[in-house]
Amino acid sequence: MRAPQLTAAFAATALLLTACGGSPLEGKTGSEVVTAAADALEEAGSVHIAGAVDQDGQEGEVDLHLQGDDLTGTLSMDGAEMELLGVDGTLYIKGTPEFWAASGLPEEMSALFEDQWVILPDEAAGEFQEFSLAGFVDQLRNPESPVQDEVRSDELDGEDVVVVEQEDGSSLTVADSDEAYPLEMTGEGTGTITFSRFGETEEISAPEDALDLNDLMGG
Repeated sequence: MRAPQLTAAFAATALLLTACGGSPLEGKTGSEVVTAAADALEEAGSVHIAGAVDQDGQEGEVDLHLQGDDLTGTLSMDGAEMELLGVDGTLYIKGTPEFWAASGLPEEMSALFEDQWVILPDEAAGEFQEFSLAGFVDQLRNPESPVQDEVRSDELDGEDVVVVEQEDGSSLTVADSDEAYPLEMTGEGTGTITFSRFGETEEISAPEDALDLNDLMGG
């Protein structure tokens, strides 16, 4: 008379273990996974991004810590590197001589800016909007190419992940966990960006004695 109850207990336990061992993103479509990744990134409040980019045949590297509306790190393109610092809505850059030369500045002005933090005008700063926490969240919420419904499971550095692909060949790798963080973003012919250090904070403060381009340009 006890056997049926014992069998039922084993069955219930097996069902419970199966449920506990399931994938947090199991059964979700590509769009749902991307939305979960956008939510997780936004809720984290900060992230470190690094990787190689290719824009119009120009190769570059990005290494930035994004924290709320602030950021700090470096960007480079074809060997011209600049430091980037965003504090309370103001964007500062400090470039190498190669960077200023590539920007088209006369040599005498390039010398003025060497090893000097410069405040970018709002119009120019807007060009860097995509290199921000909000910018990456927006890219996830509003992809340029349709997201495919079907996803695939994989591993990245020993971690279970789900890979979402877009029709243009781009892909997003997302942690298959309760916190569905985006881990890697690969664009078709545009490079790969990795995400790490979610929720970590750094002290980011405005530089002293920064030159204001608006003042220098008579704005």
